[in-house]
Amino acid sequence: MLSEAPPESWARPAESGWELIKHNARREVWRAPLGGRVYYVKYYFARPWRDALNALVGRSAHRAEWTSGLYAARARLPAVSAIACTPRLQRMEASGQPGRWCAVLVTEGIEPVRPLSDFWLELMTDEDVGRCRRDVHQIIERLAELIARAHQSGFEHRDMHAANILVQTVAPGRYQTLFVDLQSARRGRYVDDGAVVRNLAQLNQWFRKHSTTGDRLRFLRAYLRRRDELEPVCDFGRRLGLDFGRLVRALARAARDHAGRLGVRRDHRTGRDGRYFARVRLSEGWRGAAMRTCKHPSPHSAASQLTLSREWWQSQFARPLQWFDPSVGESCKNSHSAQVRRAVLDLPEAGQLPVIIKRPLARNWQRRLVQLLTISRSRRAWSRGYALLNRDVPTARPLAVFERRWGPFVLDSLLVTEALPGALDLEQFLRRARAERTPTEWQALKRALLPLLVAHLRRLHERGFAHRDCKAGNILVAERPALKLLWIDLDGIRFVGRPTQHQQWRALVRLHLSLAEVPGLTRTDRVRFLQSYLAHFGVARDAWRRAWPALSSAASAKQRTLAARRAWKLKHYGRI
Repeated sequence: MLSEAPPESWARPAESGWELIKHNARREVWRAPLGGRVYYVKYYFARPWRDALNALVGRSAHRAEWTSGLYAARARLPAVSAIACTPRLQRMEASGQPGRWCAVLVTEGIEPVRPLSDFWLELMTDEDVGRCRRDVHQIIERLAELIARAHQSGFEHRDMHAANILVQTVAPGRYQTLFVDLQSARRGRYVDDGAVVRNLAQLNQWFRKHSTTGDRLRFLRAYLRRRDELEPVCDFGRRLGLDFGRLVRALARAARDHAGRLGVRRDHRTGRDGRYFARVRLSEGWRGAAMRTCKHPSPHSAASQLTLSREWWQSQFARPLQWFDPSVGESCKNSHSAQVRRAVLDLPEAGQLPVIIKRPLARNWQRRLVQLLTISRSRRAWSRGYALLNRDVPTARPLAVFERRWGPFVLDSLLVTEALPGALDLEQFLRRARAERTPTEWQALKRALLPLLVAHLRRLHERGFAHRDCKAGNILVAERPALKLLWIDLDGIRFVGRPTQHQQWRALVRLHLSLAEVPGLTRTDRVRFLQSYLAHFGVARDAWRRAWPALSSAASAKQRTLAARRAWKLKHYGRI
């Protein structure tokens, strides 16, 4: 196989007709057809000092994957086989950068094969319900057997997400699962109970969003059954110290902790230069951060499918305040607390990107002092927006944040957010739908919105956020490609880890009050919403009966508070 490739092709894979499969700052993966077969060539790029120190103690990513591949083969674990690797770092031109230090690992190509994440999503779209369920049950069994065999063989894949497990179609309706990307694996030791739970929590991170609770519980039962079957025949076989119930509870805690750590790690990307975000400097003391590209594009977000350069952002915002000229764009809001404009940015290629540009204002000297000395509202909204997105809470995507500074003091700030064409806030959407639709269509719409709204609020709280201004006007409704709710105007949202009952209740009261003002939403509709929101494990079925009087009373008190506040604003500012 090695002799099939000319020596120069290893240093210049692009010129040899190889296909680039994956690229990031640490690694490149190329698909190389050689001698009638397919291989994958991985280039591991060296990091100064760190890799040099690791090499001194015999550690390197490519050697770790090579060793893990050999271990998996000896343990009869289904995994992509390693074919060859370089013994040390060498200078190559893998990515068009002459003289870059890197190491090379060659693995076999198994085709046809797909990542489990892609295979599962395609499986969910199968219109043949019977075939879909048969395939789902088969994948669950194969996946449970793969992971149980790995754990009982002393092998722990410590980056076990759905994209690092492949699904091979061995025959029509027959599938095989196997591991890939083994450089982080721990091998040759017993996998204790804590490691088992942490490992399963990694896999759960993706499947909690894309699978049902029943399928996840079915997988855990299959995993425990396979463990017991493999215990006597594997070198590191041991009985798990957790029964099914305790495993479910431990996995729920570990999954929550893992999701939290993953969210924090992703949050840190927004403040530094990298593949996904860029620091941008503008004229007149303006500087900030902007989105370059998105790792996981959303069908509801056109901006998430774009790649935007630092230079493009600098050209669009050469004069940031020009967007607030009355002759440019459309005014959405002009109050004592903020100016909001709707604008359109010209894309590098053909096309335009609609955006919302918000400029927070200080209405008195105390607010001006706070704005001068603390983190700006725009920067907070930028961070909160990505904190929500990183925890799978839908929100309008922040695209850029700019601040005008004088030393450490913030003089002005702007937040640029993607505008979804045709989307309306929930209150406007319901008012328009009530006026334009027939009674039958209106009832059908309310039935469709109810579970979406319940899940939207519940997910916000489950992901650790509290909302002090949870009203219908701060929820956006996007109808295409499918009905979806998103959070907007994030000033009232903050991450608290685990919202208290009072914080959850306050959000429920505020939302109830805002929906009560919408014509066509009856008392019965609001009762149904409360019933659905309170319907979960550990809550009595009739809990809503005790909650409803308290909710109505709290909403009435909140209504009086809002009326007094509006009167005060009208008296002191001349507007609400």
